[in-house]
Amino acid sequence: MGGAVLVVRRRVGETIVIGDSIEVTIIEISPTRVKLGVMAPREVSVTRQETLAVAADNRRAAGFLGSGKVDGVLRMLGRAEA
Repeated sequence: MGGAVLVVRRRVGETIVIGDSIEVTIIEISPTRVKLGVMAPREVSVTRQETLAVAADNRRAAGFLGSGKVDGVLRMLGRAEA
């Protein structure tokens, strides 16, 4: 994904605004995590990056199941017998 990178320092309760309609607020900060709150219009998809790969795997598995290729799903999950 291309585009500009903006690095900002924020404290709990502070917000950054993206465009005219997306707000990202710092909810909580701990030594190993940052909790964010995202407010965006309903038509804007807000997804954690790591869930995108899982969703792609699920769509691929659904395609296998719909085509009757269950062995392909098992292979994809690493459960096929060698």
